[in-house]
Amino acid sequence: MNLLRKRFISAVCVCAAVAAAAAAAQGNFGQNGERSVMDDETAEREAYRRAKTDLVFWYQDAAYADFFELAAERYYEKTGIKAAVSYRQTLNYIGDIYDETMRGEAAPDVYLISGDNLEEAYLYGLAAVNERKDSYGDAADNAVAASCCQGKMLGYPLSYNTCVLVYQNGYFDAAPDSLQAIIDYSDENEPEEHVEYLLEWNVNDAFYDFPFISNSVTFVREEAGSVDVVYDEELYQKDLAYFEEILTSFSIDADAVSEESIIENFLAGRTLCAIIDTNSLAELGDYSYSLMELPALNEELSSSACGLTDMLVVNDFSESADEASDFAEFVTTELSGELHGASGRYSVFLPDAADEVEKIAYQAYESSVPAPNSQDARDFWVNLKETIAEYF
Repeated sequence: MNLLRKRFISAVCVCAAVAAAAAAAQGNFGQNGERSVMDDETAEREAYRRAKTDLVFWYQDAAYADFFELAAERYYEKTGIKAAVSYRQTLNYIGDIYDETMRGEAAPDVYLISGDNLEEAYLYGLAAVNERKDSYGDAADNAVAASCCQGKMLGYPLSYNTCVLVYQNGYFDAAPDSLQAIIDYSDENEPEEHVEYLLEWNVNDAFYDFPFISNSVTFVREEAGSVDVVYDEELYQKDLAYFEEILTSFSIDADAVSEESIIENFLAGRTLCAIIDTNSLAELGDYSYSLMELPALNEELSSSACGLTDMLVVNDFSESADEASDFAEFVTTELSGELHGASGRYSVFLPDAADEVEKIAYQAYESSVPAPNSQDARDFWVNLKETIAEYF
């Protein structure tokens, strides 16, 4: 009797164990016997989190947070190499990279910078040569140019930013070919009552003011590597005179205007036209609007936007330079299709499936004047901001 009782209890335990295993399996597999995608992603994320750090990656723009976390997890899944992603909020980013590198502690093996800071990183000895430049043959020409310094390609270009013109649908008969055309058309065709601003841009930021004097300025790189800012003085004075003239038509409050307020006003229909950057296009969402490259100022004065390029750079002091280079290439090329969805930034690679907005943004970038990566040009931006401020 005792033997039968023991066998019965054993059988019950076995059945319970089988049932528990089946329940666990059911939790990991769907109704068709397929493992849950969510479980797989969770397991991969957990494996990445627990892994030992092999590379350190720094970035300074919070908009990239989701993208770089995704990139690090994907890279670990592909290679088994963990790149620890670190957001750095600091006023002396390049200086901090240098200081950490000299301490030899938690210095980044690879980091993100804007191309106009590339020369500074190079002079600090923090920029290794990009030995994978052939991977960027299909990237925007301006992106490759921005990634070069002292005749060498250093950066791994990721994204771009430049200025474009957005305007409300249903007002103009055709796309305006100049800012003066916007003024002239509005004089003959009264905008609706709720429209408060004919044209807005952030007058407090030299990046948005540059188009108004772009035709009179040339950045010339000398053989020694320095950059001279050359003005056509006559044209420059014409630009400034026209700038002062049109301000009466646009009524911009320099104390209140910002990128955020411009987008808000445009979406509310209070602003008819706006000069914004391509990074801000994602904020317009499904709103119906028209987009174009920046037009000329008037029939005599042309205009060009400034183009900025964000790129990854490998620290030349890194003891894991090969792995850091592979990571930089992976992030900027293989994941280019994931960039906009995860960050709102456009890749320097124009995808075959690009929509019309991205195509126009990309062409605006390719037509822009690349921001010089020389420290010699910094005084130019300070002087431009101070000059524009005199008109408000």
